[in-house]
Parts: sequence; C-alpha cells; structure tokens
Amino acid sequence: MDAPARPVLSVRDLNVTFGSRFGPVRAVRDVGFDIAPGEVFAIIGESGSGKSSLAMALMGLLPRSAKIAGTMQLAGMDLMSLSAAQRRRICGERVALISQDALASLNPCTTVGYQIAEMLMVHRGVGRRAAMEEAVRLLALTGVPLPHERVNHYPHQFSGGMRQRALIAMSLALQPDLVIADEPTTALDATIKAQILQLLIRLRAELGMSVLIITHDMGVVARMADRMLVMYAGQEVETGTVEDVFAHPAHPYTTALLEAVPRLDAVDRKLHAIPGAPPSPSALPPGCPFHPRCPIAIPRCAAEVPRPVPVGASLAACLRAPHDG
Repeated sequence: MDAPARPVLSVRDLNVTFGSRFGPVRAVRDVGFDIAPGEVFAIIGESGSGKSSLAMALMGLLPRSAKIAGTMQLAGMDLMSLSAAQRRRICGERVALISQDALASLNPCTTVGYQIAEMLMVHRGVGRRAAMEEAVRLLALTGVPLPHERVNHYPHQFSGGMRQRALIAMSLALQPDLVIADEPTTALDATIKAQILQLLIRLRAELGMSVLIITHDMGVVARMADRMLVMYAGQEVETGTVEDVFAHPAHPYTTALLEAVPRLDAVDRKLHAIPGAPPSPSALPPGCPFHPRCPIAIPRCAAEVPRPVPVGASLAACLRAPHDG
C-alpha cells in the first residue's frame, strides 16, 4: 500500500493574538488542519470567527503587532522559522492569495496585464515581452474576453467579475502549490458568483492545485470543497468531509448554520436564524464560546472549554456530542 502523500499545508495549534487597549485579543485559538495535494479545503463561519486572520497568518500578511504561535508547514517547510524576506518569496511563489476585495487588491495606476506580468518578472526573471504574453494566456485561461485587449486595460475598466478573474489569473502565474481564496465571491451577483466558482472548480481539475477556500456561504462549501472546518469565535468546532458534516453535523453550531440555509429538496422547510450574535474576541464567554446561543447547552458548557474529539467520521468540540472515545 502506498504511503499517504505529505500534506501541502499542515497547521497545528495556531494562535493569533492582537494587542488592544483592552488587553490581548485572541482572534485564532488552537486551530489545526491538513490540506492534501489537489484537495479543496473549506473554512467556514460567521463574520468575526477568525477565518481571515487565519489566512493572513498563513500568508505572513498580519501587522507586526500580531503575535503568532503554533506550527505552519508548507510541504514540510517550517514557515514560522523563515525570515520576512524568505516568507515573501515562498508565499509569492508557492502560495497565492485571492482576496475578497478585487478592486482594493489591484493597483489602479497600473494595467492589469502588467500586474500579472510583474509576478513573472520579479520571481522568475522573465523578460517583459514574454511576461506580457503569459499574462494574455492567463487572462484567457480564466475566461476574460478579448485578453489581448484587456491586458492593457486598468482595473477600473474591468467589471467586478472580471477583476476577480484577473486576481485568479495573477494567483496562477507562478503555478503555486496552494491557492487561498478568501471570500472570492463577495459582492458579486448570483450569476457572476456561479461563474467564478465554476472557474475555480475547472482550474483545480486542470491544474491539480490545492485550494483553501474561506467563506461564510454553505452553498459554496457544498459545491466546491472536499473537507471542511467550521470556526466559531476563533476556534475550530467541527472538522470532517463535506459529505459527513452536511449529512450528520456533530456540533450544534454546524447544525444551526445548516438550518439557516434554503434547500431545493425541502422547499417547505422553515428556516431558523441563530439567536444572538457572535461574541467579541475581546470578551469571550467562559467555557464553550457558543453556549450562550446554543439550544442544547447545559451548565457544564459554561464552565469547560471543549476540545475536538472523534464523533462519527468527524471531529467536534462539543461536550454534548456523542463522543467515540
């Protein structure tokens, strides 16, 4: 039997802490996961759950005031031990980020084509002419119409969907091992959103890249991901395959998220909103952070912080889940 492939990304006990006038704010707490080669791994949760802070920690883009602890390995390479310059080089070449705000991510004073070509010129030493030709190819690969013309256009001349495609083209320029897509369909209408998701699915199949998709949309997870991690108040509450988690959610927060999503196979089913709001990272409740909103909480939940344990085929951090051991 062949040995399992080494994960493209392995994260263990990741903590991200910001300083504030109220004291330390732990935005990410003891999160761990692996992403296999060619896998689409989704991290889902409400706004403020720590998803984007986790992504920025992986890319080395957090401000210097942020304190990061834990281990992050890219194909066995310890990212935490790298200097800032080495981290920029590695994250530029082997990990790419598709941010949620394409307009803010693109330089308004430079053509889209040059911004893609610059990746090749800086990291690969490719000449400008050849790099611009590759930029045309990448724009065509991502479905931008008339790429020979669009390569010379500025970001304001692109629609929202086309700017997102341009960011995807930029992320593919150096053929990275892992693409991190942070809310890649934010602010796009339903039609363009579907096109972008279909594009990512096609590129994953054609290029064999691993994808870490960060979202609050269960529909995106169901359509794209192989496995998923559910975050709440900065910590992981459930991890498993998408099929298992959707069919048998083990954590009440995951169940609540699913009950708030419309389903085509149950059009008469009543949707249920999650009462209350997520806690502030600077004022987390004691015990399980979800217990003030949880319909099955018991007094023990307010006193004890649960750790992820096996529940069926998944891992869940819930004191009331039917643990397997």
